[in-house]
Amino acid sequence: MTETVPLAHDVDGSGPLLVALHGMTEDRRFWDGVPLAERFRTVRVDLRGHGESPRVGPYDPLTLAGDVHELLNTLRIDEPPLVLGHSYGGVVATAYASRFPVRGVVDVDQTLDITPLPAPIAEAVRGEGYREFMTAGFAQMYGELDPAVAAELSERREVRQDVLAGVWAPLLDLGPDELTAFVADLTPTQPTPYLSIHGLPVDDSYAKWLDDRIPGAVVEAAPVVTHYPHLADPSWFVRRLVAFDTAA
Repeated sequence: MTETVPLAHDVDGSGPLLVALHGMTEDRRFWDGVPLAERFRTVRVDLRGHGESPRVGPYDPLTLAGDVHELLNTLRIDEPPLVLGHSYGGVVATAYASRFPVRGVVDVDQTLDITPLPAPIAEAVRGEGYREFMTAGFAQMYGELDPAVAAELSERREVRQDVLAGVWAPLLDLGPDELTAFVADLTPTQPTPYLSIHGLPVDDSYAKWLDDRIPGAVVEAAPVVTHYPHLADPSWFVRRLVAFDTAA
């Protein structure tokens, strides 16, 4: 098993335990606009390779999940958390639930039905133009998000090529069958309350696809079209988290 690394983090609020995991190229500050601590005892982390946490590989979801679990052990927290993950953080949250006890998982705008990336994308990610490629990609994902909020995210985002290539390695290097097995290994085998919230459209077949792998999983559309539905309507988002956690 890969050795864990200490994660930069903060703890705030009171109530049921929630662990908040950010997306790729982001850090724990990207949750600043969401009042999670008003309803939860919230542990926000910088995943390895992001923010103030060590920049050392590997960056696969199970390794990152192990870092998070070790942090909770270090903090002497043994309460099963509600694990909240945005974008790649949603994959890590899912991986966490496959290995450690949770109350539930909330995956924000991250499908698990992934396929290998085409060769031109692999070349862009591993080439000199990776920063421009990623900047253009994120610009297309802001959707209906307030332009001022989107501009702030763009300003704070940090694109590190080694981390990007490490995170996307399965998509870049694995064939379809290998990638299917990779995702299966991240999927909880025990009953797990699971909510998948999508600001950007997903195929109508995704709900059944996910339920076949995580029985009872709920897939729903956010009220605002954006990769950042939690920042587009933070009050709605926290209410949805509370309702899900209460029902779970």
